[in-house]
Amino acid sequence: MFSQDARQVAATFQEGLPFWLFWFLVGLIALLVFFIFLRDKDLRRRIDFFFLSAKKRSLQLHLRRQLNREKKRKERLWLELGRMVYEQGFPLQGAESVVKTIDSLERKKKELLSRLDNFPPISEEPSFTPASARPGDSESNNPLAKNTRKSDEARIPVDGEKIKARRTWRKKRGKLEGKINDLERQINSLFLTLGRMADTVRLKDEKLVPLYEKIDAVNLRLSHLEQRLDSLHPF
Repeated sequence: MFSQDARQVAATFQEGLPFWLFWFLVGLIALLVFFIFLRDKDLRRRIDFFFLSAKKRSLQLHLRRQLNREKKRKERLWLELGRMVYEQGFPLQGAESVVKTIDSLERKKKELLSRLDNFPPISEEPSFTPASARPGDSESNNPLAKNTRKSDEARIPVDGEKIKARRTWRKKRGKLEGKINDLERQINSLFLTLGRMADTVRLKDEKLVPLYEKIDAVNLRLSHLEQRLDSLHPF
């Protein structure tokens, strides 16, 4: 009886010892690290430098994202400015060749759009249900089912030709739309060039004042962002 109680006490002691020992060791290690941190100035500087570097890197990434957004906003304003200069016919010195190229591309685009509008529509034939799929129309029940099935089978090559023609039609129309999209990209690129030139010259017209004011505001934000980036040391 006594030996059994002793074994139970020993087992309880062995089960509880690792738990308290674990927390004791954790507290001891934490205390040692704390004292080392207090005594080692170089370690404190390295830790501070690590967190400071991480903070600066995060700030740099944030500023660069803002900078890219402002640059894209400025490009959109240049694009709008160039389109307005072209459509309103504002005289811009040195932009004659750009305007002529835009005129040529616009004529091509207009021609392609006209072809697209006059593109022959493809006929959509109603689908049919084969005789074998119609309820109550089996060959044994309906004497006409066999002839109907033959008629359906004869239509299969015809429908195959229609599907092929429909694919060809979509392919031709897709090529035409692709050419139009390519022309639009070229025209927008030239509008962007025209907008940059108009921003440099600063045409004297009241219609352009709102756009110039927006561009100036973007330039100011870009300048502030670049100054903040320059003030941060690279890591």
